[in-house]
Amino acid sequence: MAFGKQETKITLIVCIVILCYSIRGDAEQIGVNYGGDADNLPSADQVVTLMKNNNIGKMRMFTINKDALKAFENSGIDAIVGILNTDLQGIATSQDAANGWVNDNIKPFYPATNIKYIAVGNEVLGMPANDQYVSYLVPAMNNIQTALESANLQNNIKVSTTHATTVLGTSYPPSSGAFSDSVKDTMSSILQFLEAHGSPFMANVYPYFSYISNEGTISLDYALFRSTSAVVTDGNLSYMNLFDAMVDALLSAMESLGHSNLPIVITESGWPSQGNDAATIDNAQTYNNNLIKHVLSTAGTPKRPGASIETYVFALFNEDLKPGDETERHFGLFYPNQQPVYAVNFSP
Repeated sequence: MAFGKQETKITLIVCIVILCYSIRGDAEQIGVNYGGDADNLPSADQVVTLMKNNNIGKMRMFTINKDALKAFENSGIDAIVGILNTDLQGIATSQDAANGWVNDNIKPFYPATNIKYIAVGNEVLGMPANDQYVSYLVPAMNNIQTALESANLQNNIKVSTTHATTVLGTSYPPSSGAFSDSVKDTMSSILQFLEAHGSPFMANVYPYFSYISNEGTISLDYALFRSTSAVVTDGNLSYMNLFDAMVDALLSAMESLGHSNLPIVITESGWPSQGNDAATIDNAQTYNNNLIKHVLSTAGTPKRPGASIETYVFALFNEDLKPGDETERHFGLFYPNQQPVYAVNFSP
């Protein structure tokens, strides 16, 4: 069939539009954690501009910041908002409190601010310091879900909770990944909830912490995505980086409890640029750029090849008030003055 100039022009326009949407879709698999443990951060409006200028299409907040939610209106940036562990008891024990939380913190901003997920609590399971919140976690998730249903938002905003990899009792090899006995009962209830409501499993995955805890057995190249050949062979699966191995251990653990198809969102991953011998600008730049490149490639992991993994880099800024050792205050991609700590490319 012969095409005239008009048909050719239309075809070209359609192809360009499809390409743009494809590029945008890949870029939007990557986000950042936007924390507030600092006394010198830029305004929320400046943060929106910074993120847009750097092609960052998603952000996660650990708690509600209404000024920020307002600033992100009509920005095209997706948001995860969090509920603090200290708020779980009140929400778990009162449906009215859960309804009030949604009415106060979601409905005034959505849909102008594209809130995609509510993370109910952070790293509640597998962390002894948070044991006091465990009994409230699933009831709080249920009550927030009911509140969203009352507001007719359940199809647009999904409820989940974030986990540290300490929920795993076994992580090596990845195919043997299993949750520790201490969290299995609660985790099973969480996985059933996620399956029932079409919500993703959320995990904070840090090869950095695994590396510094096992420097004698884990190579830096494996942790930084620099290995050029398989480092770990697990049956017919080969691993060239620690990130994939950690993610697949979580997938195996979910599978062992009968949940093999849940999507996974990596709500935190990063590398500090200061504070110990492994925390250098060079290592942080290498890890985060390679992480972003890996996620945008949509290669997936050996266990789920070709499956995109929505991932949030920790963190947008160095935060001077974060507690803990020196590294905790140096995970940022940017200084509070909005200058980059090192160059990072979020573009596909």
